[in-house]
Amino acid sequence: MDTANTAIDWDREHILHPLYRVGENNGVVIDEGRGAVLRDRNGKEYLDFRAQLACVNLGYGRREIVDAIAEQMNKLPYTTIFHGFSNSTVIECAQRLAGMTPAGLAHFVFTSGGSETIESAFKIARSYWHFKGKAKYKIISLYDSYHGMTLGALAATGMGNGNAWSGAGPLPGGFIHIPSYDCYHCAFGKAFPGCDIQCARFLGATIAKEGPDSVAAFIAEPLLGVSGMIPPPPEYWPLVRKICSEHKVLLIADEVMTGFGRTGKPFAVEHWGITPDILAMAKGITSAYLPFGAAAFNDEIFNGLKGNVMLGLTYSGHPACAAAALKTMEIYVKEGVAENAARVGRHMLDRLNGEFNGLPCVDNVGGIGLMLGMNIVRSKTARTPFPPAVTAEVEKRAMENGLLVRCMNAATTPGSRVALTPPLTITLAEADRALDILKPILAGLKAA
Repeated sequence: MDTANTAIDWDREHILHPLYRVGENNGVVIDEGRGAVLRDRNGKEYLDFRAQLACVNLGYGRREIVDAIAEQMNKLPYTTIFHGFSNSTVIECAQRLAGMTPAGLAHFVFTSGGSETIESAFKIARSYWHFKGKAKYKIISLYDSYHGMTLGALAATGMGNGNAWSGAGPLPGGFIHIPSYDCYHCAFGKAFPGCDIQCARFLGATIAKEGPDSVAAFIAEPLLGVSGMIPPPPEYWPLVRKICSEHKVLLIADEVMTGFGRTGKPFAVEHWGITPDILAMAKGITSAYLPFGAAAFNDEIFNGLKGNVMLGLTYSGHPACAAAALKTMEIYVKEGVAENAARVGRHMLDRLNGEFNGLPCVDNVGGIGLMLGMNIVRSKTARTPFPPAVTAEVEKRAMENGLLVRCMNAATTPGSRVALTPPLTITLAEADRALDILKPILAGLKAA
């Protein structure tokens, strides 16, 4: 067997790591996981407060999911749902999903993950208007948003001209960006609550300027994810829903990260009592045990598409992935996972507001459920972010102390931000342990 160092060297020269420098790695090889803890090849343990990419919602080593996958693989490892074929497992999965998604979203396209789901949502939106005889094709999205790495999803992503877009060449046309709901960095120079929710109202103004007859859909994350787990003001989503309905523009909620209990409810849009026309999901649908995703949409869209030939992917409706999703959804309900996320998230937020927000370089603590973040700044008055080297050092020091956190830096986001997105099954004791590790690291930062 290769030594750990030999394996790392081989990896460096042969494997390209997403959103990382080609020809490099960080030297960590993970081999095992149980609960919220990962173990590397050297036996070092890490409390995973990233849930990797905020996707391992149920933690590691859930035997029930593994057994459900194995049973399905032994029975039927794969069959296509192209050309009208189906399989019993994907039908049962869709039925259970229909009972979990917001009311009215009971039609599904299945995919292999988040980026594919977003691409599917765009094609559904544009096709719906096409079959209605309308040339509505433009997609409006937010600056500071993240929707994926395939070309259409990347065109909708609004995180600037950084690593994500390097070398991608001209992106697909028909995509428009407007300011996000990040109140800490308001593009309009206003302060909540005296801002009249200008970020939402600007959507209406943009649709009017572009022409409602040309705009197919507006897409946004219920909370900004990769930009730092940033929640919107409470009035934002109800106003956006109203604007989209008035202008006959489809509303797409990107719940790839927020879905399946991450924010303390099955889907984040439930916090504001709104229902999108299309809801994109992945990550938590199988707790990342297998690659899977889905776009759910309403009766009106389904009836508009009925009888027409639509999109498909080789692994759409993969029975083993559907089996993983079925068991995962069963666990969410049986164990009250969303409720645990809400309870532990409130405890963490109380500690963050009470102990961390008073530190010289910590500001703008916020989030919902177990989707939490805080800005780290050189000056609270000027809201000056630290350079990427500092956020990288915070992440490195946490890892050295056995804690995995995710730090966003000023190169790709509005500011330096530390994000906490652990598995939704973590305990209060594990939450306190993580915060106890992180606090002295952030307390050691020096203000300008």
